[in-house]
Amino acid sequence: MIERLWSEFRLDRGGTVVALGGGALTDAAGLAAAMYLRGVPWVAVPTTLVGQVDAGIGGKTAIDIRRGRTLSGRSIGPRGS
Repeated sequence: MIERLWSEFRLDRGGTVVALGGGALTDAAGLAAAMYLRGVPWVAVPTTLVGQVDAGIGGKTAIDIRRGRTLSGRSIGPRGS
């Protein structure tokens, strides 16, 4: 799915990914943004209560892989540092 997102991106380094959806979608979009062109800015717009809590506390973008949950991802500090 991440590769599919990358193929749909029409961004340069100055672009921003806007992730509108639930927690799984915002995690996947955040990871895709973090890895695309070695990182482009992104904004999460969670549409579910769980997604809002996750975004408020979160600070991570990750996806589940066959070996386990959230083993592939990136933790970020305040303001994406």
